Amino acid sequence: MFFCELEKEEFQAFISQHPLNDFIQDPRMEEIGKLNGIQSCFVGVKQNGKILAACRIMLQKGKFGYHCYAPRGPILDYQQTDVLAFFIQELKKYLKKKKGYVLVIDPKVLYKERDVNGNLVENGFDNSQVIDELIALGFEHQGFETGMDTSKQVRWVFVLPLENKTKEEVWKGMDANTRNLIRKAEKNGVKIKEITKQELGLFKEITENTSERRHFHDRTFAYYQKMYELFAPRDEVKFLIATLSLKDYIAALEDEKKEEEQKLVQLKAPNKITTCKELIQSLQKKQDEAKKMLEEEKKEELVLAASMFMTYGNEVIYLFCGNIEKYMKLNAQYLIQWYMIQYAIEHGFPQYNFYGISGIFDKKDKDYGIYEFKKKFNGRVEEYIGRFVLPLSPLYRIKKKLKK
Repeated sequence: MFFCELEKEEFQAFISQHPLNDFIQDPRMEEIGKLNGIQSCFVGVKQNGKILAACRIMLQKGKFGYHCYAPRGPILDYQQTDVLAFFIQELKKYLKKKKGYVLVIDPKVLYKERDVNGNLVENGFDNSQVIDELIALGFEHQGFETGMDTSKQVRWVFVLPLENKTKEEVWKGMDANTRNLIRKAEKNGVKIKEITKQELGLFKEITENTSERRHFHDRTFAYYQKMYELFAPRDEVKFLIATLSLKDYIAALEDEKKEEEQKLVQLKAPNKITTCKELIQSLQKKQDEAKKMLEEEKKEELVLAASMFMTYGNEVIYLFCGNIEKYMKLNAQYLIQWYMIQYAIEHGFPQYNFYGISGIFDKKDKDYGIYEFKKKFNGRVEEYIGRFVLPLSPLYRIKKKLKK
C-alpha cells in the first residue's frame, strides 16, 4: 500500500465506479474552484496497481497557510479501517509539506437509518463507528448539526428511492394533493423546457430574485455558466424552466368554467350547487387575473420557475431552484419535480435526491416547509455523519482564538 498523487483520468475512473461518488469530488470541479482562486490536488492510496482510496482536496491560501478541504471526501470503503488510517496518516504529511494548517472533510457516509418522518428505523444501519474511527485519527467532529446553512455541504437530505420502480408506482406513492397540483399545472398549460447555455440569463434572473426575497446567497452567473460548460457535454447537468402561455391558460380556464356551468344545470342538491357556483366564480376570477396579467406583462409567455439538476453517478440531484412569487399558485415547481423524477426512472437512476433539508422536524421551524414540500413526493430522510476538522499546525489553534 502506498500514498501518491493521482492523474485526473485515473481519479475520474475510480470515483465514477464508487458507491460514494459525488459530483463535488469530480476533477472537473477544479475549474469551479479556480473561479475563486482555489487550487485542487488529487491524491490516493494504491495497492498492486489498484486505487483503494482517493480524494480531491481544495487548497485555499490565507494568512496562516492553506485551508484544505475535501468536500464529500475522502472516497473509500470506510469499513477498511487500515486503509483509512494509512490514508489519513500520509495525507497529513503531504498537506503539511504544502503548508496546510487544517484539513476539513464531510464524507458522503450516512449516519443512522431514518424513515420518511425523520425517525430512526429500528434495527436500521448505524455508522457511528466511522465517527469514532475519524476521531481516533485526530479529527474533531463538528457535531450533529441541523439547520439550513448554504456556506456548508448539507448534512440532511431527502431522497426518493427509484430502483425497480415504475412511474405508476412512484406516482401512486405521492401525496394525493401533490398529484392533484401536478395535474392542475399540466391542465393549465405549464410547460417544462431545458434551456441552453445562451439562455442561462433567464435562470439566473429567477434564482437572484428568489435569493433576495428569501435572504440566501445565490451563486454567480459565472458559476452557472461554468457548470454548464463542464457537465452538459456528458448530459450530467440540466437547467430547466417552467413556462406558461397566458392565452392557453385563459383558454383552459374558459373550458373548465364551461364544464362546471354544464354540471350546474344538472345539479339538484343545494350544497353541491353552492360548491359548483363557488368554483365557477373562482375560475372567472383566475381568468380575469390572467387577462390583466397579459395586459401588464405585455408578453404572452411567462417564465414561472427555474431549477438546476445534476444527473451524476447513481442519482439525480435537485440542486438549486427559484420561483417568481406572484406565479407560485400555478405550482410549476411540482411539475418540474415530476418531470425530472420521470427522467430519472427512464434513465435508470436508482435514486432521486431532493437534497437539503434542515433536519428539524418541528412544524414551527422556519424551514419546515422545505421538508414538507419534498416529503409529499414520498421517500426517506438521510443524515450524513457530518463535518470533521483535523488541525495540521499550531497556527490553526491561533487562528481559532483570534477569530473568537
